[in-house]
Amino acid sequence: MTNLRPTTNQSVRTRFVWQAVLLLFVALLASFMLPTAIRAEDTAAGAEDETADKEKIVRVGWFESQFNITDEKGRRSGYSYDYQQKIAAYTGWTYEYVEGSWPELLQMLSEGRIDLLSDVSYTDERAEQMLFSTLPMGAEEYFLYASPKNNDIVPNDYATFNGKKVGVNKGSVQTGIFLEWAQANGIQAELVELTGTEEENLTSLAQGKIDLYLSLDGFFDKGTAVPVCKIGASDFFFAVSKSRPELLAELNQAMGCVQDENQQYHQQLTAKYLRNSSVSRYLNATELDWLEGHDAIRVGYQDNYLAFCAKDPETGELTGALADYLATASDCLENAHIDFEPICYPTFADAIKALQGGEVDCVFPANLTEYDGETRGLLITPPLMSTDMAAVIREADQKSFAKKERVTVAVNADNPNYDLFLMDHFPEWRAIYFADTQECLRAIADGQADCLLISSYRYNNISALCEKLHLTTLSTGIDMDYCFAVNRGDTLLYSILAKATSAMSASTVNAALAHYYTEDARIKRIDPNLQNLMIIAICILTVAVVTLAFLLRDAWKERESARQQGKEPTKEDFALLDNLPLSYSVYHVIHTEHSKLYDAEIVYANHQFEQLGGMTANAIVGHRVRELYPYIQDEWYQSVKRAAVDGEDVEYDYHDPLNGKNYHFTAKQVIRPGYCAVTYQEV
Repeated sequence: MTNLRPTTNQSVRTRFVWQAVLLLFVALLASFMLPTAIRAEDTAAGAEDETADKEKIVRVGWFESQFNITDEKGRRSGYSYDYQQKIAAYTGWTYEYVEGSWPELLQMLSEGRIDLLSDVSYTDERAEQMLFSTLPMGAEEYFLYASPKNNDIVPNDYATFNGKKVGVNKGSVQTGIFLEWAQANGIQAELVELTGTEEENLTSLAQGKIDLYLSLDGFFDKGTAVPVCKIGASDFFFAVSKSRPELLAELNQAMGCVQDENQQYHQQLTAKYLRNSSVSRYLNATELDWLEGHDAIRVGYQDNYLAFCAKDPETGELTGALADYLATASDCLENAHIDFEPICYPTFADAIKALQGGEVDCVFPANLTEYDGETRGLLITPPLMSTDMAAVIREADQKSFAKKERVTVAVNADNPNYDLFLMDHFPEWRAIYFADTQECLRAIADGQADCLLISSYRYNNISALCEKLHLTTLSTGIDMDYCFAVNRGDTLLYSILAKATSAMSASTVNAALAHYYTEDARIKRIDPNLQNLMIIAICILTVAVVTLAFLLRDAWKERESARQQGKEPTKEDFALLDNLPLSYSVYHVIHTEHSKLYDAEIVYANHQFEQLGGMTANAIVGHRVRELYPYIQDEWYQSVKRAAVDGEDVEYDYHDPLNGKNYHFTAKQVIRPGYCAVTYQEV
C-alpha cells in the first residue's frame, strides 16, 4: 500500500504554505473590517451624540406665585412646578429656570428667549406667536382685589367701582375678560397695564397707585389685598416657543400620560395650591352681617363617639377630633372670628331632632347623600373628615365571609349614618337593628348577624369586647365622610361652614384623629366589664389600709420614684395603632452626646410607616434617626424637638427628593414631655 503520509520536509513546506495563506486571509479580512470598524466607531460616537441630544435642556419661565413658589430655603414647589416635574418624568427634560414677571416672560417666549411658559390662556393673537398644548393644564378664576385700607369700594355696590384705576398684567387675557365684565355691569373704570412682578403690583395697590388689582385666585396676605368680586374664568395651557416646535409633540404626549396616570391630577393641584386661597378664606358682606347678628354657632354632637367626638366625663367639655377642628376653624377665615358652642346628645338621632327643633344650628357627624338631606329638609356641608370603614366579623368567618351570598348586618338603630351607608354601598345586605353597638356585637357572636360596620378610628371603643367575643375586623376599602348638617333654609350658615371647611387642612384633621385614636387606645385597655370587680377590690383595700399602711407607704414611694423618672414606653404600648390608616411613629427626642444637636430614638412605627420608610418596625425601633436616616435635614429634628420638648403642634408640607413625592408632616407631644408622635400624609 502506498504511504500517503508526507515526509518531514514536505510537512514543513505545507505548514509554511498554510501559514502564508492564513496571513493573507487575515490581511484581506482586516482590509474589509477596517472601514466597518471605523463606521461602527462613527456610529457609536453618533449614538453618544444622540444620547446627549435626548437630555434636552428646556428653558422654562419662573414667576413667583401660587404656580411657582420658592421658600426661604430655596426649595421650589407650586402648581406649575409640580406639573413640570410630572412632564419631565415622561420626557426626560432638564429644566433651566428663567425668572421674571409674567408679562416679561410672555414676551421672552414670543421672542424665543425661553422655551416653555405655564399659565397661558389661549387667544388667536397669541397662537400666531407661540404654540399651545393640546390639553389645558387647568382652569383658573379671576378676581378683583382691593387694599384693606380702601373704604371707598363696596363689594356689592358696583357703582363704587366707577372711576377707579384697575391694574392688570400687560398682555394677559384678563384684560379682555375685565372689559367684557365691566361693560355688562355698566362700570366705567380706567385700565392700567402692569409689567412688574406680583409683589410689585401689590405694592402699587397698597400705595394707592391703583385702586383694584385684577389677578387669579391666589393667597395674598390679608394686610395687603382682599378679594372684592369674581369677574370670570378660563382654561390655561402650557405655551411653547415657535423656535422649539419639537418640544410640543413631547409635551402633548407627556400631558396625555399624566392624565392617563391620574385623571384627578388637575383637581389635586388646585386643592393643594389654589383651593385654600384668599377668596375661600373671606366671608362676604352678607355672611359677615349674619355672623354679627348671631350668637355662637351651636353644634350638636353625638356622645361616646371617639376618636371623633365625645363629652369628657371629668370636665363635661367636648373632646375628640371635632374639638380640635372647631378650635382651628374659629380663626381659619381671614376677616372673621367664629364662636362655636358644642352641645352633647346621647345619639346622632337625638342631635338631628334637636336641629329640626331649633335647639342647635348644625349637627355632627352627618353622612347623608344630597337626596337623603333633601328628604329630611337638611343641607350637607363638604366633609370635615373621613374614615375607612371596617366590617366586624367572627374570627371563624375570616376566610369565608367574602364568599357569603347573603349577609346580615347588625345596625345601631340610633345612628342613621350607617343605615344610609349600607343603602349606598351594600344595598343587597339585609339589615337588622339593635339598641346599641354592644348588642350588635353580641348578635354577631351569637350568629344572629354576620357583621357590623364601624369606623377604623372607632375600633378602640369595642376592641376589648371583640376580643372577648372572638370577633375581628375586615376592611371594606370604602370611606365614610363626616359632615355638618344644617337646616335647609340656613343658606348663609351653610356658606360660612363650607368656607371654614375648605380653609382647613385635611392633614390637621387626620393628625387630630390619630391623636385621639391613641388616647382612646390607652384608656380602653381596661375592659369595661371589669369595673365592678375593680370597685370591689378598692373596697377590700380600703378595709385593709390600716394593716398595710407601711407597705402602702413603701409602694407609694416606689410609684412616686417611677413617676418622676418616667417609665419608658415600648412598642407594645402602641400595638393598637399597627393598622391605623395613616403613617404613625413615636420618638423620644434627646441630645446627642457632647453636642447640642438633637436626635430621636424610635419608640414605635406602624405598618404604614414601614412602607414609607422602607424598613420594618423591628429593624428600626430602639435605634436613633441619625443612625438610620443620615440624610434627614436638621429641620426635621427641630420640628420634633418643638413638639416633644416645647409641647408645640408642628405641621408643614415638604418634598421628599428620594421618592419624588410630597407629604404633609405633623408632630404632636404624646405620653409626656420628651416624646412626640409624627404622622405623614401624601399630598
